[in-house]
Amino acid sequence: MRCRIASRSQSASGGGRGASSFPTVRGAMKAWGRRLLLTGIAGLLAANAGASSDADEALRALLAQRALRGSRVGVVVASLESGKRLLARNPNELLVPASNQKLLLAATALAHWGPAARFETPVFVDGPVDAQGVLMGTLWIQGRGDPTLVSESLWKLAEEIRLHGISQIRGGIGVDSSYFEPLQIHPDWEPASLRAYHAPSSAFAANYSSYRIEIRAAAEAGRPATVRVAPFTPYFRIRSDVLTIAQPGPLELDLGPLPDGSGERVGVRGVVPLAGKPKTYWRAVTLPELYAASLLRTQLETQGVRVRGPIRVGRLPESARELLRFKGEPVGQIIGKLNKFSNNFIAAQLTKALGAEVHGAPGSWKKGIRVIQAHLDRIGSDAPRPVIVDGSGLSPRNRLSAGLLVDVVRDAVRRFDSGPEFVASLPLGGLDGTLEDRMEGGQTHVRGKTGHLRHVSSLTGLLPGAGEWLVFSVLVNGARGSSPDVDAAIDAFIADLSASESLSAISAGGVTGGGR
Repeated sequence: MRCRIASRSQSASGGGRGASSFPTVRGAMKAWGRRLLLTGIAGLLAANAGASSDADEALRALLAQRALRGSRVGVVVASLESGKRLLARNPNELLVPASNQKLLLAATALAHWGPAARFETPVFVDGPVDAQGVLMGTLWIQGRGDPTLVSESLWKLAEEIRLHGISQIRGGIGVDSSYFEPLQIHPDWEPASLRAYHAPSSAFAANYSSYRIEIRAAAEAGRPATVRVAPFTPYFRIRSDVLTIAQPGPLELDLGPLPDGSGERVGVRGVVPLAGKPKTYWRAVTLPELYAASLLRTQLETQGVRVRGPIRVGRLPESARELLRFKGEPVGQIIGKLNKFSNNFIAAQLTKALGAEVHGAPGSWKKGIRVIQAHLDRIGSDAPRPVIVDGSGLSPRNRLSAGLLVDVVRDAVRRFDSGPEFVASLPLGGLDGTLEDRMEGGQTHVRGKTGHLRHVSSLTGLLPGAGEWLVFSVLVNGARGSSPDVDAAIDAFIADLSASESLSAISAGGVTGGGR
């Protein structure tokens, strides 16, 4: 803005008024400053009043939803930059977070390791290797908790073993999984199902300790259906008694370890419809170390490395010599898979690996929780101390507040070394991860971590504001409505906040202390 001040000579000649009647430069600037200040205050008060109307109305609409009747709800919306709370409802109430618990783990892992660190899996040989590359002994894998070993990476590991001169293994494959505690299923998850989200944790595991069963109808009625398991490995023993018929009918799975402990049975019986689509089931294995070692054996065979002898689990012999260290994916990518797909197996692996590295092997949930709590203490949140039972949020005994989640996300996002990876790990509304089918097909600009348990729904993440981002958290416990209906109510609330111009104006205008 320009302030035009006439000179005394110009004023006297043009207006016939005395020189003393004209404002001085200082006086004019003071007057202009007062007008500007009053205008600014009025604008900010108007913005604040606007936020009180539409943002508060959005919160009232959320709480009035039929699906949320009888529920306990915690809500916080805050400025990312300043932390000033713009909207709050029970911000300090300790509630069950479900998979929003993974945000605490993700923040801790990125702060501890950094996004570029990689898990390493040491490989040893116990016995002489002759000039032709024949190992007259056992190939040992020392598991270190890498959560992203899959069939493809085990093929690469097999290739590295071959390139290190091993052409044949006469003494089988040994697995040392003592880096983690023997407990593979958290007691709070019991009775655990064999569904993939209850996959067991192990220091050496593959494919998230899970596999796929696919059942395809025959081309003609009355003929047997085809049952296949992926990935293929001799670890599985398949028994099928499935008939193709004209109409749909019952289908049952009979799964579990073999009596001799050498693998797992996959039994399927029932009927499938002639014109039906293939049926697919994702299930957890019961013997994760043997499953992973069996996959490695299969991959070694594809590389031309012949393996004789059994697969066994035990302690690495002192006589074993290190052959190589196999590096896995960067931690930043692992956190992306953790949050995008809410992977419980990855959560268990990371929790135990943190515990083992900081407090010594064997890694356990209790040791990992101590590391997470220490990270929260360093953040310095004023929120009530949480109750942390596991890293994934599967335990119904976990308790934390919406205020704490907002503080954790703020700290994680604002870290120069790992903030971008944390942000990128959050699903995009309507586009990918666990938000792919929500948020109106991407019309609501939001990144958020979902969470669900029985009568529990949660969503914590980021919204774009005017000049800065907003951090939000919504925790709903004990709702009478269905999970999809509660999700729809939360999504509508976030959409209303995203469209709230006055809420963005407050965050950018200085009331929160975060304006620019």
